Amino acid sequence: MKKNRFRIFLTLLFLGLSLYFLYPTYKDYQFNKEISNLKNAQDSAAFFDKYSNDILKARDNRIKLGLDLQGGMYVIMEVDIAKLLNDLAKKQDDILKQVLNATSEQTKNTDEDFVDVVEVKLREKGLSLKAYYGEIRDEESTVKSTLKTEVENAIDRAIQVVRNRIDQYGVSEPVIQKKGSSRLVVELPGVSNVQEVRKLLQGTALLEFKLVIDPQIAVKVMEKINTYMAGGNLDSLMKADSLNNISKNEIKHDSLKIKKDSTSITSTKDTTKKDITKKDTTGNKKKDSSKKNITGKDSIKKEDSNTAGLTDTNLNNLDTNQQLSEEEFKKKNPWFYLVRPQQFQDGSLVWLVKETDKAKVLKILEKKEIQDLIPSEISFAFSNRSSFVDNGEKIYTFYILKKEPELTGGVVVNARSNIDPTSNSPVVYMEMNSEGSADWARITGSNINKQIAIVLDNVVYSAPVVRNKITGGNSQIEGMANIQEAKLLEIVLKAGALPAPLTIIEERTVGPSLGEDSIQKGLYSSLIALILVALFMVVYYHFAGGVADLALIFNLLFVMGIMASFHATLTLPGIAALILTIGMSVDSNVLIYERIREEVTGGKPLRTAIEIGYKKAFSAIIDSHITSIITAIILYQFGTGPIQGFALTLMIGLIANLFTAIVITRIIFDVMTEKGKTSINFG
Repeated sequence: MKKNRFRIFLTLLFLGLSLYFLYPTYKDYQFNKEISNLKNAQDSAAFFDKYSNDILKARDNRIKLGLDLQGGMYVIMEVDIAKLLNDLAKKQDDILKQVLNATSEQTKNTDEDFVDVVEVKLREKGLSLKAYYGEIRDEESTVKSTLKTEVENAIDRAIQVVRNRIDQYGVSEPVIQKKGSSRLVVELPGVSNVQEVRKLLQGTALLEFKLVIDPQIAVKVMEKINTYMAGGNLDSLMKADSLNNISKNEIKHDSLKIKKDSTSITSTKDTTKKDITKKDTTGNKKKDSSKKNITGKDSIKKEDSNTAGLTDTNLNNLDTNQQLSEEEFKKKNPWFYLVRPQQFQDGSLVWLVKETDKAKVLKILEKKEIQDLIPSEISFAFSNRSSFVDNGEKIYTFYILKKEPELTGGVVVNARSNIDPTSNSPVVYMEMNSEGSADWARITGSNINKQIAIVLDNVVYSAPVVRNKITGGNSQIEGMANIQEAKLLEIVLKAGALPAPLTIIEERTVGPSLGEDSIQKGLYSSLIALILVALFMVVYYHFAGGVADLALIFNLLFVMGIMASFHATLTLPGIAALILTIGMSVDSNVLIYERIREEVTGGKPLRTAIEIGYKKAFSAIIDSHITSIITAIILYQFGTGPIQGFALTLMIGLIANLFTAIVITRIIFDVMTEKGKTSINFG
């Protein structure tokens, strides 16, 4: 028994982990079952409100279902590289148009690089890329490299826009990936309104520059919502001082008095940078390193909201009595429990929302009763990424914005990320056209020390504070945490114009009924395979066959647990691999049992026969599994979509099978022989 302690510990550990990772899938199934049993939509909405956090958490951690099981849309989109290169050309003529059209046709069904093909076709006509895209002193290789970078950036921008829109649309577990040199594959499980999604995917990206509402006005609006949710009636609340006489006149540029934020806009002439110190929860001062700047000929200094060193706000109008218990605070301040007001030591205010509460906040804001409390000039948006993590929970910044944008992204003609040689920090250079430059000078000049949000499709990517008037349209954003963040902001700024349109070239729709039918048949086939294999093992190997069946059940639990832990997606080919795993899982036991039977027949004691059986069969088992795993790896590496799903599930099944066949069955036989068992029926 002692020599098997470690094996028993590993088995129990893997079993416990598998059940832990599979529990959200079980919970999600139970929630869906309860919701389907509710009589009307009102009951369903009430149920969701009550258990929204648990439902969303279970849904995020469950085993995901692929498009073929859940139904939805499969779309292949193509970025119009020909139009992009035509727009980038310094001169345009019929030859270039012919070359671009011919290249489009040639690369339509291949993975050839578009720029490489254009270069070859121009050479055939005695021309070069430099003739259309370069300057006199440029090298041909430099021009070619620049064009490839522009094409790559256009595709990255398209991916960012598509992902942003799909996230806002609310599709769970979308798959967005690059295919070849200019195509995107988009899988949207559970989508039913095909026309709406098609319009969503192909629409022009909307980049806007919006003013952030004055904190004093924002607090009044939030107080109003909080009081209403806490039980005040609408008529009496309209007379309350907290939102008295908020009108359009208050919500305009000149009334905005944004306090110091962690992002700002300054002129390049202003080379001084003041340090902001904050106190952490221990009372120690620490330097804020999150400052971001925009500089250039004229500049913007940007400091993204960083909640390090923030303390609970103590605004006069907000009742955030720290003596209240969490439940008491939630009951008295239901809105402020979801949207937490926080402020810096210098008094600047931010609003924070847990990731699990985002959907709930948006749902509350959509209610007509709440809409009636909100001035028509106000809109809301979340930050594109979490500001920080608290106890394992992502926290997002919640922005209260002026609804009408001051400027749109159509005026941004260029943006590029780089490393500032003077500060060795990442920066983004933003360039506007002449019309945008004039408007930008007016906007920044009249909103000094006020916050302007950069918003793409109603998601805030940055919210700098204007430090001085910016003329000329050239701005530089500094202070990003790393070059990847700077690259993302570059993509966002460019996405406003989206110079390379997206075209849907292939579209397939899988109906929910077909998905349900696939799930049902997949479950039936798995169950039938399991029963037949189990019966065969019991009939042929008697008691030992029953032990192999027990190991088979453990094998299936481990496979599903591993898939759940990696948030893997179960597809129809994955179910096929699971059925194949069921068959292969007992194959190892067959090799071991046949060897044990030979040793017992030859007169060896049971304990010795078991020892020899496992030892002699081990090399054959390892060889067969390694060759199968290598095959699965090749399928996963070079296959796409369904093939990858099959290969991944098969690899997981083979690895789990090695453990269950060699370790779990051996534990059972060793324990039996140690307790004095002299015979075991191997059939």
